Amino acid sequence: MRVLLLLALSLLACPKPMGKGTPPEKFCPYGPGCEKGNDGAFKAGIAAVKVTPRFERPRPDFLSRSGSACNEAAPLGSDGMKRCGKLTDFTEDCGADRRCPGSTGYVAPDADGSERDGKPDYFFDCGRDQRCPGDPGYTAPDADGTENDGKYQGMWMAGFGNTTPAFDVHDDVWARAVVMQNGDVSIALVSVDAVGLFHDDVERIRARIAKRNQGVPDYVLVSSTHTHESVDTMGQWGPIKVLIPERGVDDAWLRDVLIEGVAQAVSDAMLSSKPAKVFSAQPRLGDKTRQVLRDSRDPVISDDTVTVLKFTEARGGAVIGTLVSWANHPETLAESNNSISSDFVWSLREGVEKGVFKRDGSLVAAGAGGTCVYFNGTVGGLMTPLGIMPTSVDGDVPAARSFAQTKTVGDIVAITALEGLATATEETAPNLAFGAQTLKLPIDNETFRLLTLPGVDILRRPLLDFDRNKGVTPDNIPFVLSEVSKVQLGGVRFVGVPGELFPELAVGFDAQYAFGEPLIGPTNPAPPDLSKAPTGPTLKAQLGGEKPVVLGMANDMNGYLIPEYDYVLHPTRPYSEQALGDHYEETNSLGPRTTPLLMRALEGLLQWEPAP
Repeated sequence: MRVLLLLALSLLACPKPMGKGTPPEKFCPYGPGCEKGNDGAFKAGIAAVKVTPRFERPRPDFLSRSGSACNEAAPLGSDGMKRCGKLTDFTEDCGADRRCPGSTGYVAPDADGSERDGKPDYFFDCGRDQRCPGDPGYTAPDADGTENDGKYQGMWMAGFGNTTPAFDVHDDVWARAVVMQNGDVSIALVSVDAVGLFHDDVERIRARIAKRNQGVPDYVLVSSTHTHESVDTMGQWGPIKVLIPERGVDDAWLRDVLIEGVAQAVSDAMLSSKPAKVFSAQPRLGDKTRQVLRDSRDPVISDDTVTVLKFTEARGGAVIGTLVSWANHPETLAESNNSISSDFVWSLREGVEKGVFKRDGSLVAAGAGGTCVYFNGTVGGLMTPLGIMPTSVDGDVPAARSFAQTKTVGDIVAITALEGLATATEETAPNLAFGAQTLKLPIDNETFRLLTLPGVDILRRPLLDFDRNKGVTPDNIPFVLSEVSKVQLGGVRFVGVPGELFPELAVGFDAQYAFGEPLIGPTNPAPPDLSKAPTGPTLKAQLGGEKPVVLGMANDMNGYLIPEYDYVLHPTRPYSEQALGDHYEETNSLGPRTTPLLMRALEGLLQWEPAP
């Protein structure tokens, strides 16, 4: 008893350092399981794992667009024309020619007997290996029984509406991880080529990592690149056969390939970790900004900062890899694309790793080496490459919505990142720390509520404080669990935001971020009232550090995070139709309470500082 009393008194006399402010729910150093802090022995590892899905292909003739509306990778239809876009006539049993009696051009039943045979006609029922008898490389039916089973094992593209099937793969999609350790503190920063992952998916990833490894990072932050040119990971972009879309996620792939791939990437990065040095820079795109993105919603504010870090082995200086963060929607290819891709992210990463070259092979910018991990940032409000006409390193202007254009955008940002590395400074005291706080967010969006109802539930998010079997009332509103976070690496500070944050919340209204354009367009019929906008400090200013970085779609995806002063709903059809002016983003947000709740949680988190 005396020993316990002496121990208690010693703890009171010499409390562990906690830092300033109120500690968040999870924190390190000096948090639970992380009592010792940094010791100066910095280590880093980077790994990448492919998470590209396997799937059955649609028949090109059933795709709705043709000719010049399609990009250079589009498949050819039976008429020799390129085909792309959404599926059409796919619920009819008219045979592969899509013509039933009474249809224009109908002559006779299909010679292959596919008309009125009770089987779907809109896809090649060849299984996930995409090989049927007679195809090159065919050896046997798929072991999983998907060949000739009458069911479509396809994948649905994420974004630009529903019912757009994946046809092929332009570039692999990846899970990429940076694992850092300094003494008792270890952190994994993970980027996934996905439109978004919900918080419960992130929790599954963390559990899978813990199951795979005895040693687990103290904190795992998972961010999505937000590519709209890969497959649905959230559920809302599936096929519409009647009125309500079906769930668009292949749950077996999400569970066994994507989530497992993230866990493997973190494990591989941990196993490959070596004593390391880290160098950092924050170049800006400047006058190249409007070559790569357009701000499609007032006020016109774009963060052109490109954050780049290079990790090298402490002995010998061999490059382990790089981390690059920039803010833009990976949606260059838009709605006419059926090829899985990370959009401009593939060429950005490839350029940083291997260098940027002209078509004739001449070098434009030497690569940094190693593996590049890309993180997206403040893409809301709305940062997009659509509507731009960038000039490639060869001096030409690629066609809009083409893979050549995605390469051009990626090349321009990669060159800026590489130029930044040329003058990067070493983080001589790469101390690590993190803080994370969960919070509940209400689903005020009536459309999103519909997608959580029994019998529909295409989002499949766990709901809090809500009885699904009762109607929505003031006392019965669905909430979801989300998370905000802060990571420190020497003078570099990251804040993890669970959605598509508007840039003005991060950098304010400084004219340098408008790039010569008026904040409010002269033809805007319902401009935002900037007199009601917050005056500061901005999120980056609160984050502090020499190099503040906002990571979007981090540990959750809650749609657009719209400033309170600019949140406007349609007067009679809120959430299903946008209000006058630029208010599309409201239809894809949780509701008007989301951003104020998140900003208050972030303010509390950023006021906390770990002890030195």
